[in-house]
Amino acid sequence: MNATTGGGRDDESNAPDEDDDRIRLVPRELARTRPWDLVVRFAFGAGISTLAGVVSLVAGPAPGGVFLAFPAILLASLTLVARREGPRLAYAEARGSVFGTLGLIGFAVVVAATAVHWPVWAALTAATVIWAVFGLGSYLLSRVVVRGGG
Repeated sequence: MNATTGGGRDDESNAPDEDDDRIRLVPRELARTRPWDLVVRFAFGAGISTLAGVVSLVAGPAPGGVFLAFPAILLASLTLVARREGPRLAYAEARGSVFGTLGLIGFAVVVAATAVHWPVWAALTAATVIWAVFGLGSYLLSRVVVRGGG
């Protein structure tokens, strides 16, 4: 786990606080990632990608593309986080992936609408900005709603 959305205290216990869901990057967490965890994530991703390739060959590119959109690594990551850190932190990670997915949808819409009309660098820059706005915006909106502020 290299980034946490579930929060946590900065003391040695590293246990999440009840109301702490700040976004932060904790570089020392990279050192805690075991090689086996990386193998599991890679295997899930490779398996889903292989399945997408087979589906594309059998049923065509549109159904195969749906399988490529499947968050293969998310399943492996959530399983590993739940086993290692507990279900509460896995829930926080899953919740964070929803916000990232909303951003990715915005990214895809902008690229689809602009890629043939704008220079590639401009289309990708605009899409990246929209991804950040949608992802971060949905996260911040959820905090307001959950805290009863909206």
